[in-house]
Amino acid sequence: GFFLDVANYFFETKRPETALRILSNLAEMELEDVALLRVLAHRLTQADRPDLAKPLFERVLIIRPDEPQSHRDLALVCAALKDYQRAVDLLWEVVSKQWDSRFPEVEQIALAELNAIVSTCDAKLDLSKIDRRLLKNLPVITRVILTWDADDCDIDLWVTDPNGEVAMYNHPLTYQGGHMSRDFTGGYGPEEFILRTPKAGKYKVQINYYGDHRQNALGPVTAQVRLITDFGTKEQKEERITVRLKENKETLDIG
Repeated sequence: GFFLDVANYFFETKRPETALRILSNLAEMELEDVALLRVLAHRLTQADRPDLAKPLFERVLIIRPDEPQSHRDLALVCAALKDYQRAVDLLWEVVSKQWDSRFPEVEQIALAELNAIVSTCDAKLDLSKIDRRLLKNLPVITRVILTWDADDCDIDLWVTDPNGEVAMYNHPLTYQGGHMSRDFTGGYGPEEFILRTPKAGKYKVQINYYGDHRQNALGPVTAQVRLITDFGTKEQKEERITVRLKENKETLDIG
């Protein structure tokens, strides 16, 4: 946590080289610690260094191939590095395989990301293994994605729209067409909020640290939030935010 906080300070004060040097300490600690590898890789991605994040996510996939997040995280980094074919192949693995019930409907989120890449990358891709009935891009203007690094944790995404309506796990559909994905109560996420045509006004994004059932204390849980506009189009813009959650029932305003 100390290294993450100090590195974040140097990123915020426009000294990225020093920040990256500080983060490199994390890489030297426990190379088999998947949670630590994920945190470091996500932070490097947020710092616009997917080239440094990629080998870390490769290592996570070797250690945890049974978790869909391992495939999805690496796929998104490959897409950032313009290795679109591998990105699509990895996301198709998420879509087409059977996963533990702790990861409900993760396939739908991966499928939307796969189609967004296919539709916007301007690259010739081999799509022969993909069911053609599933190749349909569904762009949305507003998209929020929440993931976290610890298993056996329940963290919830909340989005409040200009009407004052809150999209959350027990109220997934909003009046203006917002949709919250299924609740991940066991670990990692992703939890996703999408809105095809948002009403003008302010939207509040929050995360709630609902519960923690880990058998041992690994320190604070680190969560990553991606705020995306014009998802699935060439005008897509994105902001990544990393936060640490220390207490059960803690609620944080993200943006």
